[in-house]
Amino acid sequence: MAPNKRKRSRVKTEIDAMLSCGGITKYAVKVKNLSLKGMLCEYEPQICCLKECSVTIALSSAVSFRIEARMIRNDERGLALDFEGMDENAFFHLRNLVRFHSMDPDAIDKELSIPAFNAKT
Repeated sequence: MAPNKRKRSRVKTEIDAMLSCGGITKYAVKVKNLSLKGMLCEYEPQICCLKECSVTIALSSAVSFRIEARMIRNDERGLALDFEGMDENAFFHLRNLVRFHSMDPDAIDKELSIPAFNAKT
């Protein structure tokens, strides 16, 4: 088995989210695990767009946040999304959600000192 190259911890969740492909079609998805860099949802065979998308997570009827993402795959292993952009408000909520589901919330904050992306030259 290859060593784990992830720079962000994944936490198990059972939350619902809304995936929007192309800004028009929306799909309800069940999130299996979540990190500050992406998420894995249950396989959704009706979703066939491997392209730019956005995911919205509602924390309550009044509070939700949106993250720009790129679909990595959608197969029997699950629907994987890589986060590509979010505003400060979305990052605040995402960080708190990951911390809430983590066995070691302080470790999540420590990870923020390690760049998640390679610098482009």
